[in-house]
Amino acid sequence: MKSLIPQEERNKTISYIIVVCTGILFAVLLLNLGKVQSVLGKVLNAVMPFIIGICIALLLLPIVNRVEWFFTKLVFRRKPHPKLSRTLSVIIAYVVLIALVVGFISIVVPQLIASISSILQYISSFDVTRFAGKTARSISQWLAGIHLLGIEGEQLAKAWDEAVSGFIANLSSNGSQFVDYSSGLLSSLLNYSSGVLNGLMTLSGNIYTVLLQIFIGLISAFYLLIDKETFCAQVKKLLYAIFKPATCDRLVYWTRRGHRIFAGFITGKILDSFIIGVICYLCMLLFGIEYPLLISVIVGITNIIPFFGPYFGAIPSLLILLLVNPLSALWFLIFILILQQIDGNVIGPFILGDYVGLPPFWIMLAIVVGGKLFGFVGLLLSIPVFALAYAIVRTLVEKQLERRSLPRETEAFVNIPEKQTATKGPKVRKKK
Repeated sequence: MKSLIPQEERNKTISYIIVVCTGILFAVLLLNLGKVQSVLGKVLNAVMPFIIGICIALLLLPIVNRVEWFFTKLVFRRKPHPKLSRTLSVIIAYVVLIALVVGFISIVVPQLIASISSILQYISSFDVTRFAGKTARSISQWLAGIHLLGIEGEQLAKAWDEAVSGFIANLSSNGSQFVDYSSGLLSSLLNYSSGVLNGLMTLSGNIYTVLLQIFIGLISAFYLLIDKETFCAQVKKLLYAIFKPATCDRLVYWTRRGHRIFAGFITGKILDSFIIGVICYLCMLLFGIEYPLLISVIVGITNIIPFFGPYFGAIPSLLILLLVNPLSALWFLIFILILQQIDGNVIGPFILGDYVGLPPFWIMLAIVVGGKLFGFVGLLLSIPVFALAYAIVRTLVEKQLERRSLPRETEAFVNIPEKQTATKGPKVRKKK
């Protein structure tokens, strides 16, 4: 029987129904965001070992490809052994990974523990009066070396000493109250630190679960690297069995592009953070700033977080240096600002290339939303996820504009309202 609804109207009706259903589904998800987060959290916890395995496989994939090329082109050139080459490549990649982890633990961790122990001992024996006197002397010595606008440094140092002596005289009149307040504040900080330590001891009970997840992730990454072509072929076989060939071709294209974005971003960000940590350590040694290894590790690890990472690392580092030497904290602040500018404008773009290609506003939006919804994982992965979504939307928009014979460049739409002519009103017939 012939349908009473024309084909064009039927297609429009189906499109409207899909849009309305999508809007209703999105509204329901927003209204039940807490339940959705709970369900996603449980699912994420269940598949976390395999997510770790995929991340490990992505990190080791460049090493596996290069080592496999070496075996195929040089070692087994006359008589190829593809399975043996792949197995040896994966084993060598795992050896490199284990060597790096063991080397990091054996070299860095003992020095980190020594630095943290030294800081805790310093806090436990912290004297406010001695700290204030030491800070005042350091600033006075720094001011004595200044020659600015005809003002000699000795005059600045003398004015500073008079201000400090007045402050100390005022402090001596209320010294007991200040000492009691500082002692109470110090005891509160110590009690808080003991509570934090108790919390860390409680969290140590979950170490077994974390180690088990990492162990399962290592095993799954091994099998993923061994049979990566087989797994990719199985997924494509399933897609071509369900969807149309044109749809499958688009899915395969965007999957490969997403892989390039994720792998390039994560690998590049880790390499960038490692370089920043090394530069920070060498410069702190050169300038004689205290606790160079501890602060460099903090700066390097937090630099993995895009955009806000440098600030997250600079704040605790400044607090540590303020307790020990405020002048070193000032020099560190100047140094870290310069270092982050070099990283953001030179090192980062050189290593990451065009894997992201997002304006700063969208980067901030992606980080804030991703961190709010998914915590540290959201902070780390929100940029490549949003970059992939941004690329998909941009491609769809440009194709639609091309169908309508409109320009694809964004600059062409900047002055469109000014170019539009005002609509003419009805013509009025003039009277003779």
